Amino acid sequence: MFNREKYLTMSMLLAWSINAAAPIVTAADTITEAEKQTIYRVSDFVGEWSVKGMQLSHNGKRLAFSRSYEDKTYLSAVDIKGSELHGLTDIPFGEDNFPINIRWATDERLVFTLRRKTKVARSKYYAWSEVLMSVNADGSDLQLLRTDGGGSRGLKHIDNADVISLLRDDPDHILVGKSRRRNWVQEYYDGAIDDVHKLNIKTGEMSLYMKGPKISSFKFHDWYADQKGHIRFGYGYDRKDNSVMIIRGRGDDDWKVLNDNELFEEGKFLPLQFGAGDNEFYVLSSLATGRMAVYRFDIATGTLGEQVFAHGRVDVTGIIYSFDKGKVVAAEYNEGGPKLQYLDEEYGKLRDGIARALKTGFSLWSTSDDDQNMIVLQGDERDAGSYYYYDAIGRKLNYLGSRIPNLNPDQMAKMESVSYETRDGLTIDAVMTKPRLNDGKPLPFIVLPHTNPNSRDSVEWDRTVQFLANRGYGVLQPNYRGSSGFGQRFRALGRGEWGRDMQNDLVDGVEWIIENGHAEQGRICIMGRGYAGYAALMGVARDGNLFSCAIGRDAPVDIKMMLKAERSLDEDDERYLEVAGDLKKKELNSISPADLIENINSPVLLYHREDAYYEVRQTRKFVKSLVKAKKPVDYLEVEQAKGANLYDANEDDEQFLALVEAWLLRVNPTPFLEEANRAGKVSNMPQTTNSSR
Repeated sequence: MFNREKYLTMSMLLAWSINAAAPIVTAADTITEAEKQTIYRVSDFVGEWSVKGMQLSHNGKRLAFSRSYEDKTYLSAVDIKGSELHGLTDIPFGEDNFPINIRWATDERLVFTLRRKTKVARSKYYAWSEVLMSVNADGSDLQLLRTDGGGSRGLKHIDNADVISLLRDDPDHILVGKSRRRNWVQEYYDGAIDDVHKLNIKTGEMSLYMKGPKISSFKFHDWYADQKGHIRFGYGYDRKDNSVMIIRGRGDDDWKVLNDNELFEEGKFLPLQFGAGDNEFYVLSSLATGRMAVYRFDIATGTLGEQVFAHGRVDVTGIIYSFDKGKVVAAEYNEGGPKLQYLDEEYGKLRDGIARALKTGFSLWSTSDDDQNMIVLQGDERDAGSYYYYDAIGRKLNYLGSRIPNLNPDQMAKMESVSYETRDGLTIDAVMTKPRLNDGKPLPFIVLPHTNPNSRDSVEWDRTVQFLANRGYGVLQPNYRGSSGFGQRFRALGRGEWGRDMQNDLVDGVEWIIENGHAEQGRICIMGRGYAGYAALMGVARDGNLFSCAIGRDAPVDIKMMLKAERSLDEDDERYLEVAGDLKKKELNSISPADLIENINSPVLLYHREDAYYEVRQTRKFVKSLVKAKKPVDYLEVEQAKGANLYDANEDDEQFLALVEAWLLRVNPTPFLEEANRAGKVSNMPQTTNSSR
């Protein structure tokens, strides 16, 4: 699992100045670079990040992180002394072992989760397991923290717990949440935690700290502790998946359930965090305006207090709280891309100074308790991220390392936040990306809806978008009705609109990019996964005059089969209403690609894993019907992970995108894609199952 040998050479951290972040570029180099587009391989976009999870110690004098090198992942820690880094430890973990969720419990000791491939006891199966561990900053006293109470007994394939509080006033202990049920492993996967335990991070001893109250038909998923470690807020769901919250004042034993008025209705209330004061708690609420805004919340009485910040158009998504100042210093929201509203003048000046130095977007990834030392993550839509250390007193910004050093941000495409009006007068925000060296003429385009209907797209790093742009395609990502971030009403407009108004929003976006000269008519493909894959197939089934091809990945194709598999084939079921609205069961064929095969004439590529969320048998049946009807279809089915060959998201993405570019080379090529093929950077088209091509 791990090796105690220490490697104190920190090759990825040798460049300890902002000047070392990039070589000096001459004017001649700039001209040459501007005239040439580097064609990268698929693997350059989807590989494991070279450095992750950088965390400053509480006093800001130490730094911990994980890094990948060859077939190993290292847990590393260094001392920060002025302009120098001094290695403390560099612990290597073997293949398929990854330290994640790295935290400084104290300035001397780290707590982290080790994700690893493990053989399940008394079976032939393997699984990704997670175990909680701790280690001193110098690499000594590496401990496996047994949270299953197993003592010397054999370790189960998973042994982990949610860290609730680091107990800053108790250097030997942390608080963890755990299910008390016999099937606690499955409960962990489901996110359910009943009780809170105190765990000794040096010895592994664990004792019950708080027994969760029993509430009928209710499971806790989150506990919130104040700054003294007192559990004051609980969050979970009942059997109907409605959220339920409980609170109590400092020193109170009894809990109060918060589900008795409009303030706490589903989707209208979200807890954020405790502040420095005893009852200082912050939440997001959409009760007043229909959009999420930040409020103080009285944790003792359960009442909403003063508004801290509200945006006039979009939802607020979070806050930045300074414990040194004892106040909220900024509010987070997303309008075209992640943005901040400063609520403290001094904090705003600090951020503006960093922005002037970096000249790109950034976030403060980790800060010391006194806000004088920071890890800055530089990054925007063209850069997956580079880490810097910032000394606020000395105003020094020093380069540490990049997530994807193989990709040159200057070679990536710019994204643009755009909007268009739908046929029923709704304004849709979208993200449009064009290849870096486009000549302004209409381009072949890929419409790329987001996978989950209740999420959203914005101007930020997206490896799939950058890959497609690198191959010469324009990309449109519409935030169709039902997307998050635009208020309660906009989310509600997507209810029951699969294949109908949600689909219309995509079509109206395509007409907009054609009318405005961005896209070449007859060269527009639509692609997606899950719901977005369904929308792609509905695109060619319903609007084949606009979509020249469709790519569906792990997508539902038969709505009736999908709802039946989800045990929701009842017209009064919440999931049924969310998907189909007022449609009757007999009308579900009108929004099912599987029932619209006669309308499909554009080429279709389908990719489906056997163990995907949406049943593969839907796709198998769909493909057989397409082949029988002599429709142009290619289908690649990926077997369920077996034995020690477990699912890996990066590997799956690489296989899928390699298939996509090989297929697009046949059905909708671009000059850049053809150039990549000549350079040997496009994989051969694999043998597809049930192919009519």
